[in-house]
Amino acid sequence: MQKQKADALREQGMQLGEIQKFTDAIVCYNQSLKLDPANEKTLFFHGLALMNLIRYEEAVASLEEVTRIDSRHVLAWLYMGINYLFMGRYSKAIPCFEKVLELEPQNVQALSNKGSCLAEMSRHEEAVSCFDQILHIVPSDINALYNKAISLQHLKRHDEAIRCFNQILKQDRDDPDTWFEFGISLMHEKRYRDAVRCFDQVIRLEPHHHEVWEKKIICLRELGMEEQAADLEEKRKMDEW
Repeated sequence: MQKQKADALREQGMQLGEIQKFTDAIVCYNQSLKLDPANEKTLFFHGLALMNLIRYEEAVASLEEVTRIDSRHVLAWLYMGINYLFMGRYSKAIPCFEKVLELEPQNVQALSNKGSCLAEMSRHEEAVSCFDQILHIVPSDINALYNKAISLQHLKRHDEAIRCFNQILKQDRDDPDTWFEFGISLMHEKRYRDAVRCFDQVIRLEPHHHEVWEKKIICLRELGMEEQAADLEEKRKMDEW
């Protein structure tokens, strides 16, 4: 009877979680765990509810308990890593994602999150390796291409970053962030005219993107187009005023 009641409370908590009533869901999970403390399914969903409430430390504690019960629980390791990532504790997150990859070598979410952690730690060569592994599995993955390009920029490998941005734009020509970063890499390669074309795309898509105007003005000056640069600078001052 006690086990049945615990299961019923967990199911109630899961239903509340589905409609994003996470505080109420946690009450159900806590009651369920009093009756059945080592239930890995209840602990797992308890951890997810806590994560949704930005109670990351508590979420980690629940998910860690799941991995003590079942060391091969892929999702518990994955979400534990994500909680550490959200807390900015990248050196704690990476071993969680590595555990996922030990169990599921082609887990794209773990590779992506591991790559993001490495990039945040300025370990860009390793980050690129993670994104390349994703692209081996899913060659057209836009997020992996973009994140790889950003790490390549940090490594000053702008010619390779440009190739990534070109691949992204074959799939999505309306992403202002891609056009902007594409322009930045072209500037580093001294391809100022091409960079201006990218920045014009950013302006078309996101006219209030302040940084893009500054970069376009720099490119115009590099191209010897001083009058156009000065006119654009004056226009920006008037717009800001």
